[in-house]
Amino acid sequence: MTGYTYLLRCADGTLYCGWTNNLTARLAAHNSGHGAKYTRGRGPVTLVYSELFESQSEAMRREAEIKRMTRAQKQALIDTQAGAEPLTVYDADGRPCGDRPRAIVHAQGLFHHVCHLWAVGVRNGAPGIWLQQRQFDRPLYPGGFDLSATGHIDPGETPREAVLREAHEEIGLALSPDALLDGESYRQQYDRGKRMGFDDELAFAWLTRMDGVPPFCPGSEVADMAFVPLADFAAAHERVCDLIGRCTDGRTITIPHASLCCLHPDEWTGVREQIARLLA
Repeated sequence: MTGYTYLLRCADGTLYCGWTNNLTARLAAHNSGHGAKYTRGRGPVTLVYSELFESQSEAMRREAEIKRMTRAQKQALIDTQAGAEPLTVYDADGRPCGDRPRAIVHAQGLFHHVCHLWAVGVRNGAPGIWLQQRQFDRPLYPGGFDLSATGHIDPGETPREAVLREAHEEIGLALSPDALLDGESYRQQYDRGKRMGFDDELAFAWLTRMDGVPPFCPGSEVADMAFVPLADFAAAHERVCDLIGRCTDGRTITIPHASLCCLHPDEWTGVREQIARLLA
């Protein structure tokens, strides 16, 4: 079983070092006053450093090493994980616990927030959803087909602000906040592939209706857009089946089931009735 060694900055500015096999749950324990005796009354805590090991014994040994360090040495250790693209991490109860580098968040499976846009509509009389095809140079799911627009929620952003930004950056849509329907949020955990870590996310889903062919202008991360009938998209959640999509220029393409990185069963169950009402 894996283990984490971590450093917290308490509300009084002091540092605490500990180890755990579930960092997200342990952060919640510290913040609720049920963690270590030292952190009780010193919350809320901020995660400022963490390491992930393949075994608990390694994590415990590293904890002992760090606890022997001076405060200056601990701060120098913290500084080695500073400055990179930040994402806010959360404890198991949804409380923010500071900003950590994106690469570390993914490598260590730290709990964070993302946004998903479901652009649905009617094209030539058929209801469907627009999927984006990821560029072939993307490190995660190259060439795969994802929801209309997806991305991380930056520190200080609301989920609505984030999905509006991602829609503009990824597929060139300037959406009005009023055009969005809140599709609620869904916890999603999945392996990112060999040597790429794993994701533990709370995905905030948003829906918008765009009939015909929207004025997409894909950014550098998106290769193309494809319209897929909703009935076929629903079937792909139930069984292995390829999909037939139509690009914005009318070309017909086959979308292999293995290339679908947008099949989130809980999220689909949560939004499908809202989509039906939106398209009614």
